[in-house]
Amino acid sequence: MPFAKKFRAMMDLPFPGDVLGSFVVESIEVSDDPKGGGVYAYAVRLVLYGPGGQQGVRQALKAKLAEHPTTFSAYGNPYQLWFRRPEIESLGNKRYEVRVAGAGARVYLADDLHRLLSYLDEKGLLAKEPDFPDQETLVQTYLEEYQAEIRRKVARYQGKVRRLEKKKERDL
Repeated sequence: MPFAKKFRAMMDLPFPGDVLGSFVVESIEVSDDPKGGGVYAYAVRLVLYGPGGQQGVRQALKAKLAEHPTTFSAYGNPYQLWFRRPEIESLGNKRYEVRVAGAGARVYLADDLHRLLSYLDEKGLLAKEPDFPDQETLVQTYLEEYQAEIRRKVARYQGKVRRLEKKKERDL
């Protein structure tokens, strides 16, 4: 299962000081909230500041909360990630607390890719060149490249988190 740090990176959650619509992110917290049963849960809390009321907050978060990326656990298992419905509370003075649960569930990407390749092959839509790899090789190569792409994305995001934490420590 992917842990909260990876969930935060994959969902490309904002950092304090970032702007979402007409709101500035004051703080963000993301933590693991294990539920079992094949679904993994995350607790996300944001404090936003700006004009627009609760409806404005909902609109500013709409695109971010609609994302459903796929990531990989440390063991290489693919997981689909998503958000549930947010709860928004006014803190006064144009400040809003947003609490939203995130979730991740194991998916069977290799099976889906095999099914797609079989379909394309049946329809005569796959290349039939002499050096064309078999379906298993295609799927494994794709998954390895996809995992490497995800590792790079997560590493960049987590690097930014570390830099911001170090800056915060220096400023104290």
